[in-house]
Amino acid sequence: MSFIDQIADATARRQSEYFSAGQYFVRIDDFKEGENRKGREFVVLECTVLDSDNTNEHPKGSQRSWLLMQDMETTAKNVRAMLCAVLGISDEGLNTDMIAKALTPDRKTGKSALAGLKTVIHAKVIQTRRGTDFTLLNFSTANQDANDLNDAIR
Repeated sequence: MSFIDQIADATARRQSEYFSAGQYFVRIDDFKEGENRKGREFVVLECTVLDSDNTNEHPKGSQRSWLLMQDMETTAKNVRAMLCAVLGISDEGLNTDMIAKALTPDRKTGKSALAGLKTVIHAKVIQTRRGTDFTLLNFSTANQDANDLNDAIR
């Protein structure tokens, strides 16, 4: 196969960065499970920035990802908190069917049921017990009709 054919058959790599400190208004592009080259399973929330508190550093239209390894003890709690915030429901209101729907790709689109929803993300850098930096994300329910960060915050 020629290199031209290889490019024609390839899927473009997502040009995304991880979230850094700041406040974001984002549209969810996908929420899915995967496996890295070493066989570790992860979940990833892929988003497009609609607005931020620093559009020079986090420009509108840029892509950001939140990736969590499934073998970490905090992953299930963090994903549950995200789902509750994005869906605007209580912890008690989130059920197994909702979780499965969020993680199961739609037959037609291949995307999560969360794709297209908007949320507000508050990202801050904290120090781990080991003394390394870690970016902690807190999600908030967003006004789905909003066009900017200020209008998105309920």
